[in-house]
Amino acid sequence: MIAGESDTISMAERLREFDPQGTLPGLARGILHYLGDRVDELGDASFDVFMSRVDPADFSASELSAIRQASRDFHRHLLGDFAGEGWSEELRSAMINSLARGVSIRTQIVLINHVVDKVRDILSEVVPDRDERSELLAAMRFISLVEVEVCCAFYADTIREQDRIARQNQRDKFSELLNTQIDLAAQLGERLREQARDASSATRGMLDKASEVAAAAEQSAIAMREAAHTSSGLIRAIEEARTEVDQAADVAALASQQAGEAVSVSSALSDHAQSIESILGLIRDIAGQTNLLALNATIEAARAGDAGRGFAVVAQEVKSLASQTAHATDDIARKIAAIQNATRHTVETNERIRETVLNVQSMGMRIRTAMDAQSQTVTMITAAVDETALAADSMSSNISAIRQDTEIVASEIDELESGFTEVRNHLGALRSRSAEFVDSVTPQNQAARPAPSGYQPVRRVV
Repeated sequence: MIAGESDTISMAERLREFDPQGTLPGLARGILHYLGDRVDELGDASFDVFMSRVDPADFSASELSAIRQASRDFHRHLLGDFAGEGWSEELRSAMINSLARGVSIRTQIVLINHVVDKVRDILSEVVPDRDERSELLAAMRFISLVEVEVCCAFYADTIREQDRIARQNQRDKFSELLNTQIDLAAQLGERLREQARDASSATRGMLDKASEVAAAAEQSAIAMREAAHTSSGLIRAIEEARTEVDQAADVAALASQQAGEAVSVSSALSDHAQSIESILGLIRDIAGQTNLLALNATIEAARAGDAGRGFAVVAQEVKSLASQTAHATDDIARKIAAIQNATRHTVETNERIRETVLNVQSMGMRIRTAMDAQSQTVTMITAAVDETALAADSMSSNISAIRQDTEIVASEIDELESGFTEVRNHLGALRSRSAEFVDSVTPQNQAARPAPSGYQPVRRVV
C-alpha cells in the first residue's frame, strides 16, 4: 500500500496484505479473551506513555479522564473487531489530537510498542500453553504493524493536507499579491500613457503655434527689410531736398546782393514793385508750405511703421516747393534787374527787398536745419529697422530649430505611448502566465479532502 491512501483503502484491503490467511481477526479476539478485564491495562499503559510526552497542566481533570477512557475503548475495539473500520477512525482521531499536542509520530509508534510489551507480559501470566502464547504474541506484533501502518498513512494524509492548505494559502497570497502588483503597474502604465497622450497633444499644439510664430517672424523680417529699404530712399529724398534748399539760399543771397546794387533804381518802380510784391507773397506762401511739410516730415518720421510711403510723398512735395522757390527767385532776380535798370535811386525800396530776400535765405537755412534733423532721425529709424529685421531673422531661425526639436519630442512621446501599450500587453500576458503557474503548483487531481472531526493543523514533530 502507498502511504497516504488510508482514506481510499479499506481495512479488508489492508488485511489482504498483512494477513493473507485471514487469521488475525480471530487471533485478536483470542487475545481479548485471555486479557479479559485486564484489557484496560493496555489503555492505561498507552495513556501513561502519552502523559509522559505532554504537560498534564494543559488538560483539565475531565479531559484526562476522557482520554484514558478513550484509550481503553480503543484497545477493546482493536482486538474485538480488528477487521472493522471503527478502531482505525478512533486511531486517526487520537493521532491527530496527539500531533496537535506536539506528540511526535515516533511517540505514537513507541506507544504501540509499549502496548505490545504489556500484552506480552499479561499473556505470559494467563496463557499456560507456550505455543499458543507464541502464536498470540506473533499475532499481536502483526496487529501492531497494522496500527503503525495506519498511523503512518494517517500522518501522511495529515501532513499532505497541511501542505496542501499551506500551498493553497501561498498560492492565493502569491496570486493576490501578483495580481495587485500587476493591477498597480497597469494603472500606473495607463496613467502614464494618458499623460503621454496629453503631452503629445500639447506638444503638437505647441508645434502648430511655433509654425505660426515662425511664419509671422518671417513676414515681420520681410516687412522690416522693406521698411529699411524705404527709409534709405527717404534719406536720399531728404538729401536732394536739402540740396535744392541750399541752391535756393544761394539764389536768395545773390538776390540780396543785387538788391543792394539797385540803390539807384528810381524809374518804373511802381510798376515793378507790384510784381515784386506778388512774387514775395508767393515766396512767403512757399516758405509756409515748406515749413508745414517739414513738420509733416517730422510726424511721418515718428511713424516708423509707415515711414516709406508717407515720407516719400512729403519729400516729393518739398522738392516741388523748392523748385517753385527757385523759379520765384529767378523771377525776383529778373524783376530786380528790371527795377535796377528803372529805378537805381530807390534805395529805401531796394533795402526792403533786400531784407525780404534775407528773410527768405534765413527761412531756407531753417528748412535745411530741420531737414538735417529729419535726416538724422530717419537714419536712426533705418538702423533700428535693420536691427529689428536681423532680430526677426534670428527669431525665425530659432523658432525653426525649436519646431524641429519639438517634432522630435512629439515623435518620442508617441513612441513612449506605444511602449506603455506594449507594457500593458506584457502585464496581461504576465497575469495569464502567473495564473497558469499557480494552477500548475496545485494540480486539479489533488482535490481537498474533507477534514476529520476535530481536525486542526499539526506541527511536524517527527
